[in-house]
Amino acid sequence: MCKLRAPQWSNCLLWALARLWKRGGYLLVRRSGFGHFPHFLWSRDLRRVWSYCPLQPSRRLLPPPLFRGYVKGGQ
Repeated sequence: MCKLRAPQWSNCLLWALARLWKRGGYLLVRRSGFGHFPHFLWSRDLRRVWSYCPLQPSRRLLPPPLFRGYVKGGQ
């Protein structure tokens, strides 16, 4: 199992672009569960998807520019 380190402050777009730049792979986009704005995810091989998520999620009209978060893996 691969573990990815989370930065102290970031957002899903900056985190996914950094992963894409450093490790290659794919940038994925879906609608956020916290508002009507996009959520960005990263995958190395489209089998396992990783995303940067807020520690204290809340519904918003606009995405926060930077927040404290963690890296979450899923399928």
